[in-house]
Amino acid sequence: MLPTLDERLIDQIRQKNRHALEKLYSRYEKLLYRYALHLNDDPATAEAAMTDLFCLIWQQRLDFNPHSETVRTTLLRSLEQIVRHMKEQKSDSNTSKIPSA
Repeated sequence: MLPTLDERLIDQIRQKNRHALEKLYSRYEKLLYRYALHLNDDPATAEAAMTDLFCLIWQQRLDFNPHSETVRTTLLRSLEQIVRHMKEQKSDSNTSKIPSA
């Protein structure tokens, strides 16, 4: 079976091809941004989550292995985890600002 375009891009990213990372970003930018907004409803957080996602892909490119599911599904699932983590951090920082009695 021939690899999909996404699988080829992932293989190129593993070989430190930044252009492949940019192509992958371009392919999924709108979908991921809309999904991040759906999860959080804050444009700044959505953009930060996407930046974090693609930075993580680059930093962990040798371990990024979406072959068990589609690349699209892996990206969406990973973005959801990042947004959830950001919400938890924000919630933790907000509760730490409550003055004690």
